[in-house]
Amino acid sequence: MKRTIFSLLIILIGHTAFAQQIEVRSIERLKGTETGGFYHPVFSPKGTWLLTSSENYTGLKQISLQTNEVTTLTEDPGAGYDVRISADESAILYKKTEWQDNRRYTSLYQYSLPAKKAVKVENATREKLTPAFANNKPAYVKGAAQVKKNVTPAEITPFINIEEQKMALYNGGQKTILTPNGAEASYFWASVSPDGKHIVYTIARGGTFVCQLDGSNVVSLGKLNAPAWLGNRWVVGMDDRDDGEVITSSEIVAAAIDGKTRQTLATPEVKIALYPAASADGKRMAFSSDKGEIYLLDITIK
Repeated sequence: MKRTIFSLLIILIGHTAFAQQIEVRSIERLKGTETGGFYHPVFSPKGTWLLTSSENYTGLKQISLQTNEVTTLTEDPGAGYDVRISADESAILYKKTEWQDNRRYTSLYQYSLPAKKAVKVENATREKLTPAFANNKPAYVKGAAQVKKNVTPAEITPFINIEEQKMALYNGGQKTILTPNGAEASYFWASVSPDGKHIVYTIARGGTFVCQLDGSNVVSLGKLNAPAWLGNRWVVGMDDRDDGEVITSSEIVAAAIDGKTRQTLATPEVKIALYPAASADGKRMAFSSDKGEIYLLDITIK
C-alpha cells in the first residue's frame, strides 16, 4: 500500500511539474507605488516604462522601470481606459470623458512624450471612440468607421473594435464583423495577438476564447477575465471572485492558446492580483494589487 501511494505521489508530482511551463523567477513591488493608487498597468512597446491609471481610469502616470520615477501625464477622467502607445514610444492616444447637459461625451487626445503636452485629435462626441495607431500615426475608430490621419491602408495592422457587442476586425483598411460564438453572444475584452494571427476575446457569461483572425478554430480558455497577450502562444488574465460588491480574491492565470495548459502564477505577497499585463518580449509581467500597488514578475516560458 505504501509503495502504491508513493508511486501515485511521484506520478502526481511529475504531472504538476510538467504543467508548470511558466516559471516565476522573481516578484517585487515596484518602488514608488507603495502609497497605492496605481492600477491597470500597460507596458511600453520596448518595455522601458509602464502606464498606470486610477482605479476608475482617471489620469495617466508614467513609471520608469529603470529609475522608478513617476510622472503624471494627465489627470483627465477616462484617460486610462483603452489607452494606446505608439510603437516608437513617442506618443500616447487616450480618451477624455466629459459631461454636457448631463450627457456623456468622449474626446480623443494625443500626448507627445518628447514635447510633454497633449493635443486634441477628436472633439467631444457621443459616438464611441477607440484609439489605435498605424505606423505611429492615429488611425482610430469613431462610431463604426475608421478615421485615418495620413495613413495608407497598407500601414493598418489588424485590431479589434467592439461594435454593437460584436467584434469588428479592422485590417488593411477593411472591416469585417466576427461572431465566432454566434451573433447573439455579447463580446468584449478583445485583442489581436502580436503576430496578427489570433484573437482573444470574452463573451458575457461564457468565458474567454481564442480564435484565428478569420474567426475560425475557436478554443475555450475558461474563466480568464481581462485577458492580455503574453507573446503569441499564451494569454494571461485574472480569475477573480467577489461577494456581489467587492472583489474578495483574484489570481493571475496563464493559458496556452491551444486550451491544453492552464497555470496559476504564484503571487504569495498579494492575495488580490488584478489586471495583468505582459512586456512585448514576454520576460516580464505587471499587475496591480487591490490597494493600487504595482508588482513586477520576471518570468521564463519553458
